Amino acid sequence: MEEEDEVEEVAQAITESEIDVEETSPVDEKALAPPKYEVRPGLGEKFQAANVRDIILMTMQEQLMGRQYRSDHAPRWAKVIANGIRQRVQELDMKRYKVVVQTTIIEMKGAGVKSGQRCIWDPETDDYVDEQYRNDTLFCYSTVYGIYMY
Repeated sequence: MEEEDEVEEVAQAITESEIDVEETSPVDEKALAPPKYEVRPGLGEKFQAANVRDIILMTMQEQLMGRQYRSDHAPRWAKVIANGIRQRVQELDMKRYKVVVQTTIIEMKGAGVKSGQRCIWDPETDDYVDEQYRNDTLFCYSTVYGIYMY
C-alpha cells in the first residue's frame, strides 16, 4: 500500500510539473530584435550650428530693432529673446539634444566687457553657438548650448 501511495504521489507531481510548464510557456514565440542603443547621433542628426546661428540673429533683431536701452525693460527683453530662441531651436527637432539658452543685455556706455565660459562635454556630439547684436545704446549677447543626451 505504501508503494501505491508513492506511485500516486510521483504521478501527481509529474502531472503538476507538466501543468506548470504549459502555463508558463509563451503561446507565440517570436524572435525579438536586439535593443538599439544610441550612443552617438546618426548622420545628419548632429547639432545644426548654422541654423541655430540664423535663429539667434533673427530673434535678437526682431526683439531689439529700434529699441533704446532701458534698465527696467532689459531683464524682460532678455527673457523673451532666450525663450524665443529656445522654442525655435526645438522646432529644428534635433533628437536627444538638450538645449540651453543664455542671453545678456547690457547698456553701451563705452566700457568694455569680458566674459568666459567652461564646459565639460563630448566634443564630438556637443556644441554651442553664440552671436551678438548691438546698436547705439545696447549690446545683446546670446549663447545656445546643444548637449547630446546619452
